[in-house]
Amino acid sequence: MAPRSAPELSDTRRVEDSRGVTFLGDDGALLAGVRAGNPLAMAALYDRYVGDVRRILLHTLGPRLDLADLVQDVFINVLTSVRTVREAGALRSWLFQVTVRTARKHLRGSSRRWWLKLWPEGDELDAQPAAMLEENASDAVQATFRILKSMEAEDRLVFSLRYVSGLDLSEMAEVCETSLSTLKRRLARAERRFHAEAQQDDALSGWAAGVES
Repeated sequence: MAPRSAPELSDTRRVEDSRGVTFLGDDGALLAGVRAGNPLAMAALYDRYVGDVRRILLHTLGPRLDLADLVQDVFINVLTSVRTVREAGALRSWLFQVTVRTARKHLRGSSRRWWLKLWPEGDELDAQPAAMLEENASDAVQATFRILKSMEAEDRLVFSLRYVSGLDLSEMAEVCETSLSTLKRRLARAERRFHAEAQQDDALSGWAAGVES
């Protein structure tokens, strides 16, 4: 009898391929699979949205060594409450809502905030913005997060989601679970606060002057 080829390797490849293909572009099948506890669906959900979740947390909370733990917190909450999603088209916005709730919880719990050096080294931030910054821009980034840290939690969330993560206003209103008018008021307040403090900071005063002109 001929020896069997390595089944473990081929099986692993088939699992990885099926995870990437089975739910490709089909949120309905993905949502149904996650609700049914399908491990491929749960892995596909993570693969599809982990980058977005990480960026929102990074942009709203700032660089922190427990970022990976917070990402896991989001997905634990997602998997335990996914049955509340009524339709597949709402999956992305709902998942972002869970992410924003996680960020809000940690912003409000000052005893749990842990601010270390900006842009910690390591491969946990595979798309960290620092990689795209010029070497002499790090002071501006640090100054930005100093100002954000001093803001009220809601103001900081909306400012970061808008100007760091780049979400549009309608999506922000949905993920923050507030009305568009309330969101706009909070964002305007946050903009005024940030601009006023940026004018007084050496690293940001040039940017602030450009905004005024």
